[in-house]
Amino acid sequence: MNPSSLRYLLREGFRNILHNPMMAIASVGVLVSCLLLTGGAYLAFANIEHTFEWLYSQNVVVAYARDDLTDTQLRVLEDKIKGITNIDKVEFVSRNDILKKFKDSLPKAVYEEMKGENNPFPGTFVITFKELDEFKDTVRQIEQIPEVEDIGYNENTAKALSRIRHGVLLVGGCIIFMLFLVSLFIIANTIKLTVYNRRLEISIMKSVGATNAFVRIPFIIEGIVLGIISALLSYGIVYFIYSVIFDLFGKGLMGGMLGFSSVWYIVIILFSGIGILTGLAGSAISMRKYLKDEGGISNVI
Repeated sequence: MNPSSLRYLLREGFRNILHNPMMAIASVGVLVSCLLLTGGAYLAFANIEHTFEWLYSQNVVVAYARDDLTDTQLRVLEDKIKGITNIDKVEFVSRNDILKKFKDSLPKAVYEEMKGENNPFPGTFVITFKELDEFKDTVRQIEQIPEVEDIGYNENTAKALSRIRHGVLLVGGCIIFMLFLVSLFIIANTIKLTVYNRRLEISIMKSVGATNAFVRIPFIIEGIVLGIISALLSYGIVYFIYSVIFDLFGKGLMGGMLGFSSVWYIVIILFSGIGILTGLAGSAISMRKYLKDEGGISNVI
């Protein structure tokens, strides 16, 4: 394809939009609405995932060391726990540190008596897991370490959090997929109206030997441009709304809201991908009938 033909096709793609402003505005408006719903769904579920990660960090396992372990043996035990694959973080709390936490709630004489060798508290390891799906297996590995006296944990909480997380991700994925199909349907029908209005011109082009690709490209350009415009508008609106909500409620929720700086690139890739893909696919779908069935001028006059 020579440069003059390419310039012509690009100009025709933009001309389709300028000559049909109301349909272009309607297409962008509906696609923006679908993208806003998609973006809102993604941000909602991203924040739910962020909250669950925070909850996971609160749902810790406590491992109690044997009383007869020396400081060196306690360090070795800590290394053994950290060596387990699913362990995310290990924090050691000494017997003296635990006793100090009860200082204000104990009579002074009792507190003094419990110091040193009479300290009844064991050395404790506060352990956070990476994945709660592997909760049972990881606990079993910790229990098998000889230096561990006992373990305290809440298995039911771990199971509940894991089930909720999987359910949320499944529902979120289904919602985003359905909204993508809605967007595809809308853009395809909008471009189909443009094609219908220009059906005589298309038939003339086909009659004088224009290839299917030559006829199709301006409409593909139109769909892609509409998709990009919709993506940029949607990104700006989502950024503004999310910033307002974050300023109002960002610090008040469990674990805090996820900062937009952590997901902006995902949002813009999601919007651009859906916008361009929808425009491209919608154009291809809407052109199929006219390139296959409306090949001659006799069909439209």
